[in-house]
Formats: sequence, structure tokens, C-alpha cells
Amino acid sequence: MPLRSVAIVGSGVVGTAIACVLARRGYRVDIFEKGPPYPYPHAPQFQDRFLHGYDNPAYRPAPGIQGLSLTGDYHRDLDSERYSVAGGSATHWGAIALRMRPPDFRTRSAYRYGDDWPIAYDELEPYYCRAEAFLGVSGTDADNPFAPRRSRPYPLPPFELSYGDRILGARLAERGITLHTTPQAATRRAYRDRPGCQNFGACDVCPIGARYSPNYDLARAIATGRCTLHTATAVRRVVVDRGRARALVVRAVDGTADREHAAGVIIVAGGAIENARLLLLSSRERAPDGVPLGETVGRYLTFHHLWTARLRYAEALYPGDVGRFTGQSHQFIDPPGRGRHGAVKLEFSSNIVPPPERSLDEAATGAELVEILRPARSQRMLTVHAESVPDAHRSVTLSEARDRFGDPYAHVHYALTDFDRRTYAFGRSLVGRVAAATRAEGEEFEPLESVYSGCHHMGTCRMGRGPRDSAVDSFGAVHGVRDLFVTGGSAFVSPGAVNPTLTMVALALRTADYVAERLG
Repeated sequence: MPLRSVAIVGSGVVGTAIACVLARRGYRVDIFEKGPPYPYPHAPQFQDRFLHGYDNPAYRPAPGIQGLSLTGDYHRDLDSERYSVAGGSATHWGAIALRMRPPDFRTRSAYRYGDDWPIAYDELEPYYCRAEAFLGVSGTDADNPFAPRRSRPYPLPPFELSYGDRILGARLAERGITLHTTPQAATRRAYRDRPGCQNFGACDVCPIGARYSPNYDLARAIATGRCTLHTATAVRRVVVDRGRARALVVRAVDGTADREHAAGVIIVAGGAIENARLLLLSSRERAPDGVPLGETVGRYLTFHHLWTARLRYAEALYPGDVGRFTGQSHQFIDPPGRGRHGAVKLEFSSNIVPPPERSLDEAATGAELVEILRPARSQRMLTVHAESVPDAHRSVTLSEARDRFGDPYAHVHYALTDFDRRTYAFGRSLVGRVAAATRAEGEEFEPLESVYSGCHHMGTCRMGRGPRDSAVDSFGAVHGVRDLFVTGGSAFVSPGAVNPTLTMVALALRTADYVAERLG
């Protein structure tokens, strides 16, 4: 048995962070990714999209590999929110890198909803610092009076507020609302061997690597000679022998036979939906050498809830002059009414959004395109980024539909609650306050039913103090199975109102340290 070896399921930002730590400490690491390779830096993807208008099929998973069924109140294309490529979803992310606040870890104690985490902010704070250094976060707390305490400064200086944000920020300040800069995993100046941001305005396919992508550190882990990335390879189940995880059952996506890959430690580091699916596929109910599962696996699926408002102004504010995110307000992420409704983060988008009454396809010339976009100069998009409360009825189970190997896909059920409706009403009231304070001439706010998760999928394998209330402990170790870990957003107990990726990476680095100590 290769006791000093680690097998990681999923090559996203969480799996990559763990692989980097362990490979540098001398352990043998194998990463299994069911999606295809994905070039880095993302210059080929940038060229495909912006120079050629080409949706390259080379970056899609093979047919019959990724799918799900969906019931409930979520009406978006949930499957499109998951990216099965080397590097995972963080190859496309917006790179907003925020810390959860101390109260977010104890909502049951502080506000009587949700459940408390088995870990507190102070215990995770040093790992937040490491995560910011790992990702190369540009930011400051000097203009954000609502930021939690930190023991180290950000690695890089912040991106300044845009021209339009400075105008709106001054008006908001007159009404007692703070607009501040956005910490983000993009390089304000050169960092390690990544160049400083050059404002291409195409951040999800940044062609120079200024915006962090896991592929950057995947290459560094592979360069140690102790890490191997297996792309286009599906993990079908985890094998347990006498109470410990012994191996993975894997198959190439174009293969006809399974093989076992044995490892000293197995770490499941996919998204919340696929992590739950793999454990369910690996359960003792399906195989005698399966994983014994508690009642919480697959339950408490939690999304952030996002709605967008379009604000119209008399003067031009020139959105899009800065490609990165700029202005946010964290003033309402711990509001006085928290508990009756959820926390809310306000976020101004820097994107240029065409007027809803016109289509860009109408333009036959560049001049006509400019004319269609002209009204967008005086509009800003404001996103309500809201907390939701964990609910056991929001779940991932196994679908009747099956993948190319005959394994059931995931089935997701996601229904809105009264808490969510009250949070929506609170967010809508904040949009009204912002519109009035900034002297908007008109506002449009999305209906409740158009809720979007922001691709923030959490829960399903939540952490806790024992098998009755959770699937894993605070390090991600699965209750009742030795040497099996589940990491990432699936281990979240509750989401707060801030983007989850920085917390996911901080927890991953903590798990990597713990695994290294166990391996010796």
C-alpha cells in the first residue's frame, strides 16, 4: 500500500491547492479530472472567443460525462454552472476573494438560524492569509470599515474604484452608505511570475494569467515530478476496506474497462454536487466495500442568491472602462435584521450591458453597434448577493438518468423558502435606497423567480462535530472512514453573503497540513 501517496478527485482550485502543498512536501499525488485539458495561460481561449467567435469543443467534457436533473424553484441551467476541465470552475471565475466574517461561522448562536461551524474565524484566519498569498489577492481594508480583522496585509495593492464608482460612491456617502474597493485574485502589479493586470476586460479567459487560474499552480505541482494529472478520467466510486479508504475505481472517458488506483489518502475535491454524487455512488448500499454514509450526505445544498438591478442615470458613467470588479458595499452583510432575513452584499458590475429592448445582432456595422450600446454608457448594474439559510430539503440524490458508464447522474432539488423571500424583499429595499441616494432616474430589479446561484454551490457534505449532524469534521475527514476526505464548498455549514472561494482555499490549505501530518 503506497502510504505516502494521495489521490485527489477534481483538479479545481481546492484540489490544486492541496496538491501543491503535498507535492512540495515530498508526497506522491495523483489528480483525476473527468474533463479535458485546458491551456494556460488562457490565450488560446481568448483568441477563440474574441478574435474568431469560436466555441471550441475541445474544452467540453465528452458526451455522457456531465449531467443532472433538476426540480424545485431554480430555473437557470444548473449544468452550465459547472466547468469540467482541467482547473475546474476557477478557470472561469470572477476572482472576487473575500473573507467570511466571524458571525458567519456561528449563525445559530448569534441569530438563531442555520447551524454553527465546528471552526471559528480566529482558527481559520492564518489560513486566510496563506490563501491570499497563494492566489495573489489585490486588496485593502483601509476603505472598508466592515472587514474582519487580519494579521497580515494583502499581498498586492487594490484596484482603485472606477470613474463611475467614484461618482456613485460620493453620492452614497452623503446618504451614509459606504462603497469600497473589491479584493480580488488578480494582480494589480507583477506577482511571482504572473504579470500585472493589463485591463483586457476579458477576465474569465485572461490571456496573460493576471487573474488567478488553478492551471498556474497545477503546472507548478506537476513540475515537482511528484504530481500527475489524469485528464478525461472519471472516478466512479471510492473503495473502502475494513474502515479505511483504499482506492478509487476510475475509467478513461473513452475506455471500456475500470481500474483501481490505490492511495494512502483519498481526497474528494470536486464541486458540491459531484462530491455528494460520488459518495452516494460509493455508498455501502450500492457495494459491500462502499462508504458508510450518514443521513446528511447530499442534504443542505446551499446556493448564494443573486438578483440584478439596472440603474439608469442622466449622465454617462462609462461602465466597462475597467475590466475588473471595482465597487462593493459590505455594509449590509451583518445587518440589524439578520435572522428575520439573510445578509446581503451589494456589488456594482463593471460590465457593459446592452439595453434589453435591443439586440446586438441588429448591428450590421460598427457604427450601428455603437449606437445600440450608447444608452449603456449611462447605466450601471447592481447585484444583490444574498445569503440563504441551509435547508435539509434542498438536496442532491441520484437521478434516474445515467451517464455513459451506466452510473446515475445527480438529481438536484432546490426550493425557495420564506427566509429567502424575506431576504429578497430586504435586497429590493436596498436597491431602492441606492437608487435614491445615487439619483438614478430609473431602476429595474429582477423578480424573485430569476434567482441565480453565482455558480456558488455549497453544502451536501457539511462539516460538524459528529455523524448525526454532518458528513465530515472540520478538516474534511469523513466520519467513520479513515483516510477519506471531502473538501471544498460541499463542506460549508452556512454561506454568509460573501463569495466562497477564498474560504474554500483556506480550508483546503488547512486540510493539506492535516493530511501531511497524518502521512508523517
